[in-house]
Amino acid sequence: MSAYPYRYRRRGASREQAIGITLVLIAAAAGARTAGDHAPHAVPAVVMAARDTASAAAIGYARKQIGLPYCWGGTGAGCFDCSGLVQMAYRSAGVSIARTSQDQWATEPHIPASRVQAGDLVFFAGSDGTMTAPGHVGIVTGPGRMIEAYATGYPIRVSSYDRPDLVGFTDPRGGA
Repeated sequence: MSAYPYRYRRRGASREQAIGITLVLIAAAAGARTAGDHAPHAVPAVVMAARDTASAAAIGYARKQIGLPYCWGGTGAGCFDCSGLVQMAYRSAGVSIARTSQDQWATEPHIPASRVQAGDLVFFAGSDGTMTAPGHVGIVTGPGRMIEAYATGYPIRVSSYDRPDLVGFTDPRGGA
């Protein structure tokens, strides 16, 4: 048995932590890579509960794309841009969202940082956007972490969303 769940049990895991651990175990059973793997594109384990099964499925889809190249305007077939990755991840979970980061920000319900859960979207001004029309988006996977298709020359990756150009968060399921 992994020491990871044991540490939470010793401290008295909250329901949310237990759900997050369960999602990690489900993802591992489905073949997702975790930080314990020695694969080149291993992903840190989820430590934040997903909002629902659609959010968990979208994260699972995005995780499978880690290591693929960024391509501007890409929505699959071997490469993605940031909003294309987010759109296709949620499409795979049966949720339809807008194509561009600006439209995603404009059409999805905004949520405060204090209510962010895995699967929510995180937006940034980015190099081609503004604080009112964000040019970059990622999918929250855990506290301070996201999966993103960042820019040309960077593969799809897990990174921190603690950045100065952070605009805010949305619930891509429309607050359902």
